Amino acid sequence: MSRFRGLILVAILVVTSVVVLAISEVSVLGFTRGGDSPLGLTLGLDLEGGTHLVYSIVPEDGRDPTREDMEGVRNIIDKRVNEFGVSEASVQLLGGGVDSIADRVLVQIPGQTGAAITLNFGADTVSAATLEAFFHNELGRTDATVNQNENSSLTVQLDDIQGEVLDADGNVVIANEADAWREAIIAQYPVALQVGYVIPQVDPPVIGDDTTVDAVPTEQTDALPTLEEVEIAFASVGRSDADVDAVDGAEGLFSVLMYGLDISSTDDDGNPILGEEQKIIAALRELGDIQFTSSQGTLTQWTLGGGVQEAKNLIGKTAQLEFRYRECGDVLPPSDDIPWPPDGFSEGVWAVERCSNPAYFNESATEIDASDLDDAFPDVSQGAISRPIVTLVFNDKGGDAFFDVTDRVARQGDRLAIYLDNEELVAPSAQAGIAGGRAIIEGGDFTTEGVRTIAIQLRSGALPVGLELIQERNVDAVLGKDSLRKSLIAGGVGLILLLIFMIAYYKIPGLVASIALVAYTIMLLGVFKMIPVTLTLSGAAAVILSLGFAVDANVLIAERTKEEIRSGRSLLAAITAGFDRAWPSIRDGNTSTIIVAIVLFWFGDRFSTSVMQGFALTLAIGVLLSMFTAFFASRLLLRLLATTGLGDKPNMFVPVRDQSDLGQTSNSVTGGNS
Repeated sequence: MSRFRGLILVAILVVTSVVVLAISEVSVLGFTRGGDSPLGLTLGLDLEGGTHLVYSIVPEDGRDPTREDMEGVRNIIDKRVNEFGVSEASVQLLGGGVDSIADRVLVQIPGQTGAAITLNFGADTVSAATLEAFFHNELGRTDATVNQNENSSLTVQLDDIQGEVLDADGNVVIANEADAWREAIIAQYPVALQVGYVIPQVDPPVIGDDTTVDAVPTEQTDALPTLEEVEIAFASVGRSDADVDAVDGAEGLFSVLMYGLDISSTDDDGNPILGEEQKIIAALRELGDIQFTSSQGTLTQWTLGGGVQEAKNLIGKTAQLEFRYRECGDVLPPSDDIPWPPDGFSEGVWAVERCSNPAYFNESATEIDASDLDDAFPDVSQGAISRPIVTLVFNDKGGDAFFDVTDRVARQGDRLAIYLDNEELVAPSAQAGIAGGRAIIEGGDFTTEGVRTIAIQLRSGALPVGLELIQERNVDAVLGKDSLRKSLIAGGVGLILLLIFMIAYYKIPGLVASIALVAYTIMLLGVFKMIPVTLTLSGAAAVILSLGFAVDANVLIAERTKEEIRSGRSLLAAITAGFDRAWPSIRDGNTSTIIVAIVLFWFGDRFSTSVMQGFALTLAIGVLLSMFTAFFASRLLLRLLATTGLGDKPNMFVPVRDQSDLGQTSNSVTGGNS
């Protein structure tokens, strides 16, 4: 009965592995395995292809990079890429010789192909079909597909986005495609702006005792800006191309149509500046009190994402976290003789502008230091609508400083601005001081991939030097798709021929070995998918080598069983003794191989040779599993077959070449008994 339980266990493992391999993407206990690759396996750069990135080292103080700088860069990039979920990525230092120091970093990322752009026009002014046609016809990107999201934003999926490539002299060979596309889209789709001025309230003149004039006085009409004045206001901020019209029948209301509205809120150094739309509104306020403004078609979001783009953002960022105290504009006027809110704002608009417009707030440093950060991890907010967030965990010093700052923010009605690499992530308010040393970062345009990238950057620390991407290209698999397909066909044919040989030569033990070998292959691929193990050319070689160990173990068992049968033992006793005699050889040979694999993995980790690590890990897993299938599964199945009618035919358990010896042995045994 125990052997049936053992076979049921093996059958369950095989069936589970088949199910795992049959489902392209498996989600279990919160983690996901698999993908679009064959059987959902994780393939390396040499089998799947990927992205080739070369970065130039740019120390901030203009000095030459030191060996410590370069080693720090390599270690941080390697850590970031591994945490990003890219296995078998290659991070190497380039340049340098015997007496010089490397000054470039090569990063090869397997499988990270494809890119995405999420953009929002502030309203449903551009449809997904219209934008997709623009990418196809005007930008020449026929691979682009555009989908509309629930929040009305649009996501453009692309095979890749070409980054800026420089030649040896530093000249731009290929400009950044994404920046060029952004400018083309801004220029293509107009922004419709409306502005309405408050009509001054002037009491009508009194004629006689009881008679009034119903018409609007001339003084009231003259107080409103004219069309010419509005056009001059646009010209004063460099937008003389704007098409301005006065709306008929609505005094003080103007409609404007313009192309190419720049929404940038920071300069090239990341410092906050007034955006073009804010400059326009400020110029219009000088003409009179604005009652309302509205715009449609403004590009309010432009976020690059996707595998390659997220990896580039992850690698090339210094990840310097800053916490700044933002002192917002005064809620009440500084003195009674100053009109308040300033610049003609209504109280509702001022409540927003005082903390969001750089012209009205001041920022200062806080005692919260980036080194006080103990951990950062992606999460989702709690509530009716779950949003991606980054949770921060501070040490005791950072937790105390965070409480002091948030307490001040809550009492003064100010903000705590959080910056990453001089770019504002979020500027939240607080209802009370936040104790406990835990905080969250939540941004309106945060994505699941984006918060994971930010968390990895914060955990891995800041790069000791700056990085400049000087080369980016997609690389094909070393074998190529056609060669890889032919290699898989050849491997399958070879495996079938091996199984035919084992069955034809070793008969029942060969059949059992073939079944065990098929089960071993299925379970091995299932284990590779669930760990996951990145399969490379070197890993494929390790798989073939471990298959050899599995076959060798079954051959040893068959030969030892044959010898026990020739010595006169019964079939069941011969099978048991054959396994017992073969086990020490199988155990010792495989154990020595596992030790070699451990040494190779240690050297690969020590010298950052991922190819060596992949080979060692694949070999160790394969050898361990081959020991299980050869000694456990094969033994159970062979003993089960021996209890059937096949047990009366010992010649079915002996190799072909030893049939005559078996007959002589059987005759001598029979004669002795008689």
